[in-house]
Amino acid sequence: MTSDAPVSIPWGWRDVGLALLLVVFGTVAVVIALQVSIQLAGLGVSSGLASPVLYVASVGIYSLLVFGVYLFAARRAGWQALGMRAAPIQTFLATPPLVFIGLIGIAAVNTTIARFQGGTFENPQIEALSGGQAFTLPVLLLVLLLVAGLVPLAEELFFRGMIYPLLRQRYGPVPAILLNAAIFAAFHFIPLIFPALFVLGLLLAFLREWSGSTLPCILYHALQNGFVLIMLNAALAGNF
Repeated sequence: MTSDAPVSIPWGWRDVGLALLLVVFGTVAVVIALQVSIQLAGLGVSSGLASPVLYVASVGIYSLLVFGVYLFAARRAGWQALGMRAAPIQTFLATPPLVFIGLIGIAAVNTTIARFQGGTFENPQIEALSGGQAFTLPVLLLVLLLVAGLVPLAEELFFRGMIYPLLRQRYGPVPAILLNAAIFAAFHFIPLIFPALFVLGLLLAFLREWSGSTLPCILYHALQNGFVLIMLNAALAGNF
């Protein structure tokens, strides 16, 4: 493995906490503003990202996360310090096979959970994403921009760009990979999919360590999210 972890990182856990606080208070402000707008305009709110209100809220929240990373890390250290720089070509070439391996691992974990539950595994994120209905093509493209574009960028800048170097500096590569995966899973606040998110977090943190860059991590995250969304939409549309 290789890593670019510097001897002295120009941000700390306080900055991580401030970035999170920005997202929390910003989310409250976004929700209040949208509720006021809904009341004034008399709009209805459907479930899933096909709802313009929920879509705009999601874009706002993830944009706040990117802004928090900028404000408390990149502004003083530059984006390169967060791993936004060129990576060895082999790490990019290895990313699609790693996505395939990760999907198999996640499927195996979810199947095991389903067996313990005595039934089928139902990911609660599916309802949040789709509202249980297939997207039209224009809506699908917009949701892809969010789920396979902004979300991977924001989460990788925060978890692998801002948090991973702090963990690696203190604990070394292997514990940092494990801890980063656990933090990534826990921050989604959905206990049922914690094991699957932990597997995903392991692969993303490994890729960060191997490449010394967050760019392959963003690519991995985008490919996985995009593939899962397209397959989910096809299933909801009854195409398979």
